[in-house]
Amino acid sequence: MSKNDPRLIETFSLAEKILMRLGFYGLMVIGAYGIFLEDILWGFIYSVFVVLGLNFGLSHFLCRHCPYPYHHSDCLFVPFRVIKRQHAPSSAPMGLRDKIGFLAVMAGFILIPQYWLWRNVGVLIAFWIVCLPTIAAFVFHFCRRCQHFECPLNRVSEKSKKEGTLQGM
Repeated sequence: MSKNDPRLIETFSLAEKILMRLGFYGLMVIGAYGIFLEDILWGFIYSVFVVLGLNFGLSHFLCRHCPYPYHHSDCLFVPFRVIKRQHAPSSAPMGLRDKIGFLAVMAGFILIPQYWLWRNVGVLIAFWIVCLPTIAAFVFHFCRRCQHFECPLNRVSEKSKKEGTLQGM
């Protein structure tokens, strides 16, 4: 799909999945590494937060509501079969608890390491070199074309949601 393609995303390319997974998991690995350099206990605590955040926060709060694993057999974060094994698709709308939980976990992945990363500028720079393009790809590409309309980060217009194409692109 070209950047000027006015359609909503149906599936993700292999390159998109590889780059986004490298960026998404890479920022967490670099964050954990930076914390471990300063404090082993807090490095362990952040690592547990990441594992629980991925397995509960992302999977439970967001992915069980997402159409990609269930209707398109695809996922940007993990192989779609992992999501399908963990959760049946939710028929309920994504509630406030799910939205807040998802946003809190995502913010935690990025914000928690900052205290320790400031103590090691090289690791801080590496973290943001990985983090900024990943966030930018979500905000400026994926969230503007995503079919997960209930996600709090979704930026598809109401008119586009109904028509299945993007307006004003």
